[in-house]
Amino acid sequence: MIGHVANVFAYKDITINNFLEVREKEWPEWVITSLKYSDLKKDLVYPSWFEGTWLVKSENFSNSSEEPLYYQVNFYRNESNQIIGRRAANSESIGKALFGDRLLKVKNDPESFNNQIVYLRNDEYIDSRIIRRTQIEDENLFFSDELAIQTVYKSGISRINQVEVMSKFYKCDEIDNESSNLPAKKICGSQYLATYGSKLGELNLKAVTSNKYALTFTFIGY
Repeated sequence: MIGHVANVFAYKDITINNFLEVREKEWPEWVITSLKYSDLKKDLVYPSWFEGTWLVKSENFSNSSEEPLYYQVNFYRNESNQIIGRRAANSESIGKALFGDRLLKVKNDPESFNNQIVYLRNDEYIDSRIIRRTQIEDENLFFSDELAIQTVYKSGISRINQVEVMSKFYKCDEIDNESSNLPAKKICGSQYLATYGSKLGELNLKAVTSNKYALTFTFIGY
C-alpha cells in the first residue's frame, strides 16, 4: 500500500512537471488557464539549497534597455522543516527595487499567506490575492506557477488585474560545470510574468503583457 501511494505522488509530480514544461514552451503566447493540482493550502516550498539570504540580480529579457534590478531575499526552515520564503520581507525588498521611495511597507494577511497588501505613498495600495498555485516537489529544481488578482486602490478608484508568475530555478554550478568563475553557492533561473486584465473568471484570455526575467541569486549568508 505504501508503494502504491508513493507511485501516485510520483505520477502526480510527473503530470505537473509536464504541464509546467508545456506552459513554459507556450510563452509568450499565453492565455489564462486553470493550473493543474492547484493547492492554496500549501505555501511555496523550496529545495533545501535555497536556505539563507541571497542578493538577486533580475534582468528583463523582454526589454534589454531596462537596467537590472537588485534586491535581497531570505528563505528559512519552518516548523515542518520545509524551506519557505519570508513573503512580506522579500516582497518589500523587491518593492523597494521597483517603486523606490514610493513604497512604505508590505503586510501579510495573518489569516492567509496567499494574501498581501503593498502600501505606497499618496494613499495608494495594492491588494494581492493568489487564487491558483501549483509546483513540482523536486530537490534538484524549483518550478512553480501562481495566478493572483491584484487590485490597485488610489484616490477612491480601484483597478483590477490578473497576474501570472512562473518561476524556474536551479543550481548554477550543476548546469555549467565547465565554468570556473561561478561562486560555490549561486542559483540561476527564469521568471515569466503575464498580465490578463480584469475579466475575472474567464479562461482563454490572451495575455495583455508578457515579460521574461533572468534571475541570478548570489549567496550572502544564513
